[in-house]
Amino acid sequence: MSTPHTRLDLRPPLGTDDAGRGGDPADAGHFGRRNLLKWLIRLGLGAFALAFALPALAIRSLTRVTQAVAQGDELVYAPGSTDLPVGESLRAADLAEGTAVQAFPRGKADDANNLIEVVRIPAGDGAAGLVAYSAICTHLGCAVYAGLNDDGHIACPCHASQFDPAENARVVGGPASRPLPSLPITVNADGVVVVNGAFSGPIGPE
Repeated sequence: MSTPHTRLDLRPPLGTDDAGRGGDPADAGHFGRRNLLKWLIRLGLGAFALAFALPALAIRSLTRVTQAVAQGDELVYAPGSTDLPVGESLRAADLAEGTAVQAFPRGKADDANNLIEVVRIPAGDGAAGLVAYSAICTHLGCAVYAGLNDDGHIACPCHASQFDPAENARVVGGPASRPLPSLPITVNADGVVVVNGAFSGPIGPE
């Protein structure tokens, strides 16, 4: 006659913790509430700190001084304009007839409105030499392409506005309602292109 097997119950008795110690179930609830309270306090402190940080960041942005294009600024190559290193001086000899590049005034690339389109007009257009315009489209403020299109025009990638650099950047296509503002430039003794005045009008859309 076989002896029935006795199954051992290894589970801790009710009212004990994971280490087998006895405890009041009410203590577990108290421990959970205490953790929740700590979490809420931390969340409140984080929100309090954020409430002070955001106005400080906003004030810093508002007080940042932006430098506009000014007479005497040397022009340097903008990113994506040519294979030449960004920030190198733009020299008149670098531009072949009928080509264009984009540039910033040295030290003023933080402001996108300072982006400038520099074009060497073909002699056949009766306006041989360098001309410069704002590279910000007057329709909705997109930056125009750095290079000229097949028609020799400055073109905007956003809504297909086109401007003729040989005719003071007048609008020749698309929805733009006014030309790109022109910028007087000159070439210094080192052959570097230099700003020689102010834009002829407001930058971008009015």
